[in-house]
Amino acid sequence: MTNVLVIGATGKQGGAVARLLLDHGHDVTAYVRSPEAPAARALSTAGARLAAGDLSDPEALGRAITGADAVFGLSVPFGEGGQDQEVAQGRLLVEAAERAEAHLVFSSVRGAGRIAATDIGHADSKQLIEAHLREREVRATVLGPVYFMENVLNVGFSRLTDGVLANPLSPGKPLDQVTVRDIAALAVLAVENPDRFAGERIDVISDRVTGEEAARALGEVLGREIPYRQLPLAQVRQWAGDEIADMFQRFEENTEFADLDTLHARYPEVGWHSYADWARSVDWDRVIGATASSPVRRAG
Repeated sequence: MTNVLVIGATGKQGGAVARLLLDHGHDVTAYVRSPEAPAARALSTAGARLAAGDLSDPEALGRAITGADAVFGLSVPFGEGGQDQEVAQGRLLVEAAERAEAHLVFSSVRGAGRIAATDIGHADSKQLIEAHLREREVRATVLGPVYFMENVLNVGFSRLTDGVLANPLSPGKPLDQVTVRDIAALAVLAVENPDRFAGERIDVISDRVTGEEAARALGEVLGREIPYRQLPLAQVRQWAGDEIADMFQRFEENTEFADLDTLHARYPEVGWHSYADWARSVDWDRVIGATASSPVRRAG
């Protein structure tokens, strides 16, 4: 049994990691802003200890990390303090793990191990954090997730409640995607095998699908046709800001794709999910609701 501190344990990634660690019988401390939040209370009920604090509080983080064998952590983009705040969070986490002599499993972003800036704020923040990590004497594994499959659950953006799948990319443009289930599985594998994973940097990709393919997969699960609708990039820029619009523009222009077969064969323990696999795991009645005329089929 490993003593693991999970940063951001009430978020999508941290929550998935904390629950899987508990399922594997590990001793989990969940680092949360508010122990009274429903997600934090649910983790406590599941067996995690709660430690209150955030990544801007070195004293609280130091107390929480004391005695930890491993730490799963990430920095939080899009905060009020912008890029500087995120970089400060990441540096504090790296230095706390170094002092505790804990194995840090850090969730970054694909490609952030490169030297050149991307001009995408949240990606450049991760580059600066990873550069700091390389300068420190800390045992670490860095995961580089790509675009999240779970982003489609933001139905205000994806428009699934309107019966379509909306996205700024061209209908036939492939996009590497990952589910937090696979991030969690790889993170827990790294926690359980520090000698194998220390010093590794792994871009994490579950599947590669076009918008049209994703819409067909969703349609099969939902039991009705889901057309794909391309959102004008100017509209995305107006809704979500320049950083998100620029990110999708990079996705549209991207011609470099990872070798998924090699990645998945190297870490078969993850049990990688295709987009269709992931879609079948979602409770769509909860996400978008069911109508009398178009019932949502539950995944079996």
